[in-house]
Formats: sequence, C-alpha cells, structure tokens
Amino acid sequence: MTQALIEAHLTALNPLPLYVVSLGKVRVPLAACIKEDVKRVPRGSKDGPWQVDVYLNGPVGGPYHTPEGNRVRLEFSSDYPKKCPTIEFMSIIHHMHLDKRHQPQQPFFDTLKKTYDKNYEIANLLEALGEFFKGPFEHEYREAIAKKWKLIAEYNKERTDSIEAYRLLRKHPQLFDTAAGWQDEWFDKDLLSAVASNTPEAWKSLFKWETDEVYSFPLFTAEFCTMFLEEVEHYQASGLPIQRPNSMNNYGIVTNEIGMEHMFDLLQKSVLQRVAGDLYAPQGWQLDRHHTFVVQYQMDQDAGLDMHTDDSDVTFNVCLGREFEGSGLTFCGQQGAPNHRQKAGVYKHVMGRCVVHLGRKRHGADDITKGERRNLIIWNQSSAWRQSDAYRYPPYLKEQGPPDPACVSFTHDRDFGHFREYPPGAEEFVHSGWCPPEKAQYDGFIADGEFKSDRTCSLFPC
Repeated sequence: MTQALIEAHLTALNPLPLYVVSLGKVRVPLAACIKEDVKRVPRGSKDGPWQVDVYLNGPVGGPYHTPEGNRVRLEFSSDYPKKCPTIEFMSIIHHMHLDKRHQPQQPFFDTLKKTYDKNYEIANLLEALGEFFKGPFEHEYREAIAKKWKLIAEYNKERTDSIEAYRLLRKHPQLFDTAAGWQDEWFDKDLLSAVASNTPEAWKSLFKWETDEVYSFPLFTAEFCTMFLEEVEHYQASGLPIQRPNSMNNYGIVTNEIGMEHMFDLLQKSVLQRVAGDLYAPQGWQLDRHHTFVVQYQMDQDAGLDMHTDDSDVTFNVCLGREFEGSGLTFCGQQGAPNHRQKAGVYKHVMGRCVVHLGRKRHGADDITKGERRNLIIWNQSSAWRQSDAYRYPPYLKEQGPPDPACVSFTHDRDFGHFREYPPGAEEFVHSGWCPPEKAQYDGFIADGEFKSDRTCSLFPC
C-alpha cells in the first residue's frame, strides 16, 4: 500500500519542477538499519523501507547547479506521508545545513513544518529541497549566517566550476559517459564470465584468498589501466586544482573531483556491490557512497605509506601499473581485535587485479625500491552499516601481546619507538599516538618515553 502511494505521488510530478533533473524508481534496499542493527531486506518486502533517488539542482549559474544534478536519496517508512522520509545527499556537496551524515539539519525541518504543516508528501519535500539550494532560510536570516552560507556555497562552486572546466579538456570522454556506462572491453574476461553467469559458484571461483579477510580478483584489462592513467596524467597537466587523495597520501588525485563520481556510482552498483555483499557481512550488504582516488608511489615522492585503517567500510584497491619493484601491501589484523597489530601477510600488486578488504583492516604500503606504482582506490561506505551500533560502538579488545614490528604505525601508535626508529620528518608524531587505548594494552606495554627496569631485550629493542 505504501509503495503504491509513493509511486502515485512520483507519477503526479508531471511535468517535473524546474529544480528536479530526474526521478528514480521506487526500490527496496538490499539492507537497512532496523533498531540499530543491519538486516537484509527481503526482495519485494511489503513492510519497507523504500528508497527513491532524486537528482536536484539549484538555480542556473548558482553554486549548486550541475548538469547531472545532485543525487538525493529519500527513504520512506510505512508511516509515509505522516512521517518525513529520511533525506540523505549521496552526491558530494558542501552546504551549510548538511550534517556529518549528509542529512539536512534542523533549520530545514523547521521550514518544512512551518510551510507545509507536517504534510510530508514528495511534492512538498522536493519543493523545500529546491529552496535549500537558494540561500539561508528566511526564519534564520542574519548577516553572520548569510556570510557563512555564502562562503560554503562559493567553496562548492569552485569544485563544480573546476569539474566543468575539465569537461571540454577530457582526453577519453568515454570514461565520463554515464549514459553509455562501463564498457565490457574494459573488464577482465573472467570477471565478465562471472557477471554473465551470476551464480554463487561463478563469483566464488573468481576470488583468491590472500590472507585473513583479504581477497583479490581480476578487474580491469591492461588496456583500460593504460587509458585510465592517460586521463589522470592529462588532468594533472591541465593546471586545474588537484586535491590530495587523503590525509596520508601526498601524490595523486581524487577522481570524484574531476567529474568521475557518477561513473563510479555505476561501477559500485554493477560490480563492487556484488563482491562486497558476498565477502563481507554486514558491512558490504548495501554500499551507497564512495571516495575514489588514484595514488602514486615513487622513491623521490611517497615511497610507502605508514600502517593505517581506511575511512571505508569495504576498500577496493586495483593496480594500474607501471613498472616497479617492492611496494607490496602488508596486512595486519582488524582494528580492535586482539591481533590488531600482528602481521597477516603481504599482497603483491598486479596490473588490473584488485585487492579487497574491510576498511578497519590495518595495512600499509611497503617502500617502493624502483620505478613507479599507481593504484585506483575506492573507499566504499554503507549508510545502513554506519547507523548501526556495531559500527558506532565497536569493541576494542586487549591485545594478545607485543606487536609485530612490521605492523606498528608512527602516526597512530603510542609504543612505536620501542619497536622501530621514527623515520626522518616524523618527529611531530612522537608522543601523539592513541593506539592501543589504555583498556586494550597488552601485558608489559610501555609507551614511548616510558621505561621499566625489568624490560628485556627479547621484548623491546635495546
């Protein structure tokens, strides 16, 4: 009954308002957070929840106008339209009234209640969201708020202007063509075979176990990797702004910031979701957001990367090439597990092959000894998983013993200096670590700068 009502309200939006670029179809998600726990949602569920993707735009020429629109997801419960659906911005956008979960803050809902008298039908929601892009809400208008709104809006416009500036400069336009999508010739033949068969057996045969909860599979052809790198280098030579991939890598680019965000939305839905859903429950059941970037390693740039975890629920990491030696990927345990800082194994990169792991898996890039390596990395996130208690309140268990020296982090660990020397330039991190928390310290733990008369050279380097 509720789904039919939602569909009827969507059909009634004809013609579409000017601020609506397109409307998706009503669907039941693969998984949802229900009572703080992530659960699979049965296909064709009559109890919901139901989701609809809407692409919205601000005024032409304004800070929130893009050709494709801004993707917003509406999630409805069986109480619709008495209860407001959950509104979440899925596209990358910088707006004063979005919180850390990419949801509108209270001023939006204050306006919604005041204007529409708690009638949360889709037409009213979309009209309110259209106003969301125009400026501060009237009831909160003050000079200081107006200045803050303008500052953040201008920052967003700088991003969209940069993407638009590159639109006419693209070397391989097909890499940005969401209408055509991902081409079969870009993928490894074994992956295509698994997609065509689409059976549990076909997908299982594709995966290679690398080490504890780490797998690899063939993803791209060598020709695609070469073409993709050509596009990356073409952008880097354009003179347009380049954003660092993350807080640790200094070299590379964020592909979402050059116009590829929606293409990787498609890859996530068509390939990555199936892989993550099969390998990682419940983190991988419902992927719906990503941070996608290219990193590069050379001896005179970033030679390697310190041990860390990702701001990701499931990470896909595919080698694009070039010729190189060294630069393996060392894996340790899961953050919060007793073996968090115990070595699990080393993965050797192969062009076109993708390694996949949970974001909370500790790992680091070994130093490159020759040549250059570039990798495409996709940090996938799940809104359903991130709403759960398991994500928000993860256990942190006592470490089983002293860490493996291969698994310590000068950025994060309180005892790094007892196992390895701090690298040049890392002095700022001495005494600034947090790991392990005091409650998870192994027996005999000594933080950097602390000494015990009974310590032995067999436990700590002397």
